[in-house]
Amino acid sequence: MKRYVPAALTTVRLLLGPIAWICAIANVTRLVYLPILIAGTLSDVFDGILARRFGVSTAKLRRYDSVTDAIYYSLLLAVCWMLCKPVILRGRPAIAILIASELAVIIVSLARFRKYPATHTYLAKFYGLCFLAALIALLGFGASSWALVALATVAVVTNAEIITIHCMANSPPVDVRSILAAQRS
Repeated sequence: MKRYVPAALTTVRLLLGPIAWICAIANVTRLVYLPILIAGTLSDVFDGILARRFGVSTAKLRRYDSVTDAIYYSLLLAVCWMLCKPVILRGRPAIAILIASELAVIIVSLARFRKYPATHTYLAKFYGLCFLAALIALLGFGASSWALVALATVAVVTNAEIITIHCMANSPPVDVRSILAAQRS
């Protein structure tokens, strides 16, 4: 039974994105997004921890996690568009930079290894927490575009590290802690 828990946590996050989107369409109170965002982040943190602890961490599961992250965060960006349109419009350059850096990682990984990236560096985990903070600031508290600028900055640094790891690797990198760990392998 334990071997299914990590995949189930990832699937929960996959479902939370559409739930947030439906809540935005239904125009529910913004406080509803706080538990959705926290549950999504907790599922993202613990799916990998439990997969390693239970000995079921596979490249396939890590890629499922990465694809789920892309879907989840894309839907949350759509929710932000629906609920925070003026802020999103002012933050278009930051969002464009963030999305371009994400696409660059995917393109490099697909070009080099024909696989979706699943690097999961420490910096990527920090980026995930920054994403949570930015989404809480935007959806929960109506923050201005400063949250998007800060997030785009972290995205560029994180994705530059991941691209560098992919360029240095001889095989598709999965769960590489940092560029320093990649240099030693």
